[in-house]
Amino acid sequence: MSKSNLTEKEIQEKIRKVDGAMAQEGMPLTKEIKKKLYDCLTGKSTYEKERKKIIEKYRRIYE
Repeated sequence: MSKSNLTEKEIQEKIRKVDGAMAQEGMPLTKEIKKKLYDCLTGKSTYEKERKKIIEKYRRIYE
């Protein structure tokens, strides 16, 4: 996985902006979701991997 070129401050700002936008819609981010975003932004995970995990989780629940 590639290392992010973003600074810690930039990463936290991006997460804060997403959280703010979601909160305006009545859906603030949980600590778990913020951690997933952080992992994606720092290169510890990818959006594709996290998306697949979520789809698989709900596929098992609703089958």
